[in-house]
Amino acid sequence: MKTELKKRLINSIDFLRGMDFFKDHSNLSSEEILEKIFDGEIDYETQWFVEEESKRRPKERSHGAYFKERLDEHEKEYMKKSTAEIDRDIAFFDAQRTFVEDPETVIRRGIAICLVKKLARISRGIFQFTDIREEILEWRGKPPSALRKSYFGKGCHFKAYFWFKGDEQMVEFYSDADFLYLDSAIRKINELIKDTGYRYYSPFNVDYLNYVVLSKEDVEKLMKERGWRLFLP
Repeated sequence: MKTELKKRLINSIDFLRGMDFFKDHSNLSSEEILEKIFDGEIDYETQWFVEEESKRRPKERSHGAYFKERLDEHEKEYMKKSTAEIDRDIAFFDAQRTFVEDPETVIRRGIAICLVKKLARISRGIFQFTDIREEILEWRGKPPSALRKSYFGKGCHFKAYFWFKGDEQMVEFYSDADFLYLDSAIRKINELIKDTGYRYYSPFNVDYLNYVVLSKEDVEKLMKERGWRLFLP
């Protein structure tokens, strides 16, 4: 890898650390964090059920290994990427700050609970709940418009119930057995945490569903200094 590309990657890590990313690796330099990303020691998962399964059996290859391979094979193309695009690619590797989920999912028991826990993990301590349970139901009526018009399996929606700030709350997720729809749940959680000044935002990425929890000041900084595009569900 050429020095200039490595400098851009390290610059992104430096900037993100200033935004409280990679706090679990505060003992490392930004260059060391990059090497651990490439080695697979710092990694993330894109499917809700994989984290539990990976505790029982190691996965074959890390996202960092694929990332390094793409960089080596397409270095010129990657150098043309914007600062925001590189930031987002790096931010994915902090699983404590960035929610990343493949929209083509597996519907089975535990999905709602795991997704809510995964969202809470990136909340910077703001969205903390107790006594969570779930319910998975077949669709009755018209599905959400955001889902694909033609789906390949039986549609369903699944609910997570939990206690938050003294009240029982419920968030809903939808799937057409091919595509996972999270925006309704994110909107509800954003309503629950609105008094904190933080929100779940989505940095645009065509491959994965992804969210980060940011303040208004964070959003302004990312957009102004790095060119990020951020969306509220």
